[in-house]
Amino acid sequence: MNVVIHDTTAKYLGDFIKHPHHALLVIGPDGIGKTTLAQIIAGQLLGTHQLEHYPYYLFLQPAETGTVSIETVRTMQKFLQLKTTGKGTIRRIICLEHADGLTQEAQNALLKLLEEPPADTVIILTAQSKRRLLPTILSRVHMLQVHAPLQPNLETFFAQSGTPDEIRKAYFLSGGLPGLMASILTENQDHPLLAQVTTAKELLQKSAFERLVMVDTLAKQKSGLLQLLEALARIAASGLNQASASQDHKALKRWHGIQKEVFAAQEALSKSANPKLLLTHMFLHL
Repeated sequence: MNVVIHDTTAKYLGDFIKHPHHALLVIGPDGIGKTTLAQIIAGQLLGTHQLEHYPYYLFLQPAETGTVSIETVRTMQKFLQLKTTGKGTIRRIICLEHADGLTQEAQNALLKLLEEPPADTVIILTAQSKRRLLPTILSRVHMLQVHAPLQPNLETFFAQSGTPDEIRKAYFLSGGLPGLMASILTENQDHPLLAQVTTAKELLQKSAFERLVMVDTLAKQKSGLLQLLEALARIAASGLNQASASQDHKALKRWHGIQKEVFAAQEALSKSANPKLLLTHMFLHL
């Protein structure tokens, strides 16, 4: 496997492949490699390295809004009605990304699938957190909490992707998330978090007035706002690390202030604060 995985995660991964359960929930922040791990599990269980050509593998993603509707679950239902062929114990796998975006109606429909799954099938869900999922769903799945790999392991894994200094900066900016770290080092703008990192950097370079002009647009994008705050938090952590290393006290004070404002905004958003008011306050104090 050309991936870098924390030892604890790797152990659970191996145990699950040896003794698969009919449903697995892979939990971890965006950029940590949940989808990659889900595909590794699927490939191992199905005995193939070409999932895209395997007839009984279904990969589903949420809409651009981040919502997973009941229509997606109905697609799963239809797929499960197909008869599978072959001699393997596991012959069909469904992978659903961002299951924490399932609507209430969709979760109720999914629950029925989890209650009576076909014997030859494994359903793999990924999510940032289990908090938005029904307790009845959580009780019917095995859970894999993905741990971030250790810094030395990541630096070794990405050794050919940049200079030691570039790799260290990518590590702190990514927060140790392999997927995001890879995107930073390759400048792959397709990664949603990296796109928000770029936006966050631009915000920090603008004046308070210029930031306020962007409030209305940013406030309308709930999932994007969460990622933007996460990106700002990562940039602040990276800035603090570099300022500490160079003993730049003025920069330390600035990054501490930015970090404080971002953490306060994240906390407020988790309590359903008005996004527009939240952004206005934060942009005035960055």
